[in-house]
Amino acid sequence: MAPPPDNAALRAPFQGHVDDASDDAAIDDTDDVVDDEFADLARTLSAKRREEKEKGRENRIQEILPFPFAPNIRPLGISDLESVIALENAAFPDPNHRATPEKFKYRLTKCPELSLGIFCTVVPSLAKGFDIETFATAHTVETDRADQAKSVLLAHIVATASNSKTVQDSDMEIPSDWRTSRSKDVHKGHVEGGHTICLHSLAVSPKLQGCGLGKLAMKSFMQQMKGLGAERVALICQDYLVSYYERFGFKHAGKSEAGFGGGGWHDMVFDLPTALATSGPAQSSK
Repeated sequence: MAPPPDNAALRAPFQGHVDDASDDAAIDDTDDVVDDEFADLARTLSAKRREEKEKGRENRIQEILPFPFAPNIRPLGISDLESVIALENAAFPDPNHRATPEKFKYRLTKCPELSLGIFCTVVPSLAKGFDIETFATAHTVETDRADQAKSVLLAHIVATASNSKTVQDSDMEIPSDWRTSRSKDVHKGHVEGGHTICLHSLAVSPKLQGCGLGKLAMKSFMQQMKGLGAERVALICQDYLVSYYERFGFKHAGKSEAGFGGGGWHDMVFDLPTALATSGPAQSSK
């Protein structure tokens, strides 16, 4: 850490004459000034470290990818289903911890606005044999584009809405008749207008983990949910990931009652600003 600014002038004794009463009444606030300068210096250094860390992550992902990294962040749709499934399978080695294709189909149909994907445009000729799990399922950017560039999914978040304050097993289930039923009074799955966003999947391509994509996805998702008027975002995670989500601002709410995937989960909750939490997430236009 760099030394603090020279405060010799502040500490130099007064060279003129003052009477005893003035001496008694004088207040030396130079320590407060120095403390403020130290605080400013600490904040500056902290900001520089964060900036350098972010640049390091950006450089790391660009070192890994043989093509330019220019992320496109947008809500997912049903047309992204195959890429979402491919990424989920790659990111979660344990099949018991993955969402099923049917659940993804349900969530991307019923509440696509509660999802998010980080995409990157990839020109096949520039990929240079780089094998990413979602390349085969990616769609071309423009059908008549000469270079046949594809929009490739690198990370995703998929969620539903609920009236519970933490994620329950019923939130992770889907109605058996969801394809035909038009009833909004459901006891499983997505609840229209629910104030809690249940984050079911945060997945990053294994080849790009540790490059800041998870943070980018989460930050973007939180902003998206604020705009929709949600009260909170909730998720469940294994014990070794509690500190990871705490770095995003989630609070550990204790052990979860959810039995999904064999249980052993922990509840994490992020309370969004109450000023924006007025009417719950906007309902899908469908």
